[in-house]
Amino acid sequence: MAKRVKPCPGWLATFADLMSLLMAVFVLLFAMSTLDAEKYESVVQSLTNALGHGQDLTQTQVQYFKQVQKNQSDSDLSGETVIENLKPLYESLIETYLSEAKPSEDIKINFDPQKNQIKVTFAEQISFSSGQAELMPKLIFQLRKLKVYLNPDMFVRAVGHTDELPVTGGRFRSNWELSSARAAAVIEQLVLDSVILPEQGEAVGMADTQPISAEHTPEAHAKNRRVEIIIMPKTLR
Repeated sequence: MAKRVKPCPGWLATFADLMSLLMAVFVLLFAMSTLDAEKYESVVQSLTNALGHGQDLTQTQVQYFKQVQKNQSDSDLSGETVIENLKPLYESLIETYLSEAKPSEDIKINFDPQKNQIKVTFAEQISFSSGQAELMPKLIFQLRKLKVYLNPDMFVRAVGHTDELPVTGGRFRSNWELSSARAAAVIEQLVLDSVILPEQGEAVGMADTQPISAEHTPEAHAKNRRVEIIIMPKTLR
């Protein structure tokens, strides 16, 4: 005579269902985390192609993008805006613009820790033709490099500077008009290329009121003719 099998208690079926549901939840969470990783790798690859023509991102640049992601997560969790320290961005911009075998003498990058601002300076010889406010292709190329770094929480101020020599001929009546038009052209290009939103930028013309060099030489005049891009957190503008 076969031994009678004792039926399982009723609670065990419910427990098994619960374990199955928990397993499904953990599998779903794992799948979501895997998707985020894939998305991150995709973004990194895209940035690599955009910044370095196929070269790898540097460790500094990777760390910067990770910090941006962390700041965004902190903001989402707290409901408050996290003011980003721009020094990591400054270090990334240094590597982007100045780490080439022959870095350009026409681009300068400075960081002011007290103001938490970055200033990128482009000399006139790669920016504008003499007495004109149309951007040179070289400057447009350099401006587009900013796209992967600037986020909606940042603000950009373009500042135009000229030398002390008066404007002669052309469509601009003064250095004030020329410097303002050049700054406006920079902001317009940044918006056109979707580097920033319209409300993220402003243009300021300073004419010859803030010279780098006070000497009255052609070399000094060339240094003074420039356009600056000042990057800051939007909350500190």
